[in-house]
Amino acid sequence: MLDDPRCRPLLLHRRAVILGTAATLALGAPARGEVLLRVGGTGMALAAMRQIADDFAASDPPATVKVLPSLGTGGGLAAVAAGAVDLALAVRPLNDAELAKGIRSAAYARTPIAFVTHPDVTVPGITLEEVAAILAGRILTWPDGKPVRLIRREPSDADWTMLRSVSPGMAAAVAIALERPGLLTVATDQDNADALERLTGSFGAMSLGQLRAERRRLTPLPLDGTPPSVEALAEQRYSLSRTLYIAWRDPPSAEVARFVAFLQASQASELLMRLGHIPLAVP
Repeated sequence: MLDDPRCRPLLLHRRAVILGTAATLALGAPARGEVLLRVGGTGMALAAMRQIADDFAASDPPATVKVLPSLGTGGGLAAVAAGAVDLALAVRPLNDAELAKGIRSAAYARTPIAFVTHPDVTVPGITLEEVAAILAGRILTWPDGKPVRLIRREPSDADWTMLRSVSPGMAAAVAIALERPGLLTVATDQDNADALERLTGSFGAMSLGQLRAERRRLTPLPLDGTPPSVEALAEQRYSLSRTLYIAWRDPPSAEVARFVAFLQASQASELLMRLGHIPLAVP
C-alpha cells in the first residue's frame, strides 16, 4: 500500500519530519551529566510512552527523554535507521529490509482497538455487521437520525489491514470505504482522535491505550456485546487489538538497553495496565 499515490503526501510529510528531527532536537539540550534519548513512531503509543518516559527520567542515573510528535511506524523505524532517534514505536514486527539495516525490536504491550463515537451518539454498542455497513455506506444515520460521520484513515494505515483480516465481507467494506467520496481522511492517530472529538455523530476506530492516555472524550462501544477492555482482551473474548513494539539499532547503547529493560519493570507495567494495555515481556 505504500506505493499507493494517495499515500505520497503523507509519506513526503513524514520524511520531512524525520529529516528535521536532528535539528529540532538540538534545542533544549539535557543538563550536564544527563543522557538524551529520542523516541518517535506510531501516534497511538506516544501519550503512554511520555508518561513512562517521565518515570524513567526520574530514575538513577537521570536521563532526558524526548518523545516526538507522530512519525508513524514506518517513519519511526526510518528515523532509527538514520540515527535521528534512538528508539522507535511501531505497530508491527520488523520486515527483512529493516532487519538488514541492523534494527531490532521487541513487543512490549497489546491494546484493544475500539470502535468509538462522539459522546452525543447514544447507542448501546455495535456489531461487526453494522461496522461493515457503516464503512460501505449502507448505514448513513444513527438511530436518532443524526448523520454517521465516518472518520477515514489513510489507505496505508495498519488498522485497515487489521479490519480486512476479520472477514471477506469486512475486506470488501474497507475497499468501498477507501473509495467513498466526501469522507474526512486523517493522517495520524492524533488527527483521528481530534476529528472524532470535534464532529458530532462521528464514528471511527482507535486504541484503548491512546483513548485513556490522552484522556479523550469519546465513547468506546461494546462490539457484539463485548466491551473493548483489557480484561476481555486477556480472556480472548475481544479479538481486535494491536501489538506495540519498541525498536532500536543494534547494538543498543547502555541507555537504550536500560530504557528497554525499564519497560518490563513493575512500575512501567502497572502504568501500561492503567492506561489500557496488556504488558508483554521484553527480552
